[in-house]
Amino acid sequence: MRPIHHPSSAWLTWASGALLAMALMTPAAAKTVPGDAGTPVVAMMGIILKNVQALGLTPEQEASFKAWRQQAMPERKAIVARIVSLRGQLRMAILDNAPQAQREALMRDIAEAELAHFKIRNNCVEHVRATLSTKQFAQIRQLYLDGLQ
Repeated sequence: MRPIHHPSSAWLTWASGALLAMALMTPAAAKTVPGDAGTPVVAMMGIILKNVQALGLTPEQEASFKAWRQQAMPERKAIVARIVSLRGQLRMAILDNAPQAQREALMRDIAEAELAHFKIRNNCVEHVRATLSTKQFAQIRQLYLDGLQ
């Protein structure tokens, strides 16, 4: 049987210091704010749902939008949650003086997540455009623009 080796107190002191240093370099719990989700570049689905009768949607159009929401919404929500989380992490990395490389990696991750969000919003509008008649799309476009502040 081998004897049990106990680390020296000097090693324990060094290891404790190293762990403390790593903890200080790791961003604190991400602090997020409501604006971290950003404003969608275009968001039409909510307006469509509130204006089904005014737009004169057919049952086929309604079914198409329902299927689209069921397919696209979970991915969109996940991306928005990722953006919020990454922004909070970046905020804390900046405030906690994390290494610049870590901050820049977070910035790149945010940019990639934002691009994915833009693409999902773009694809949604293209689905709306393909599903609605020209007249219906002009109506929803104007309703959307009227609602911008």
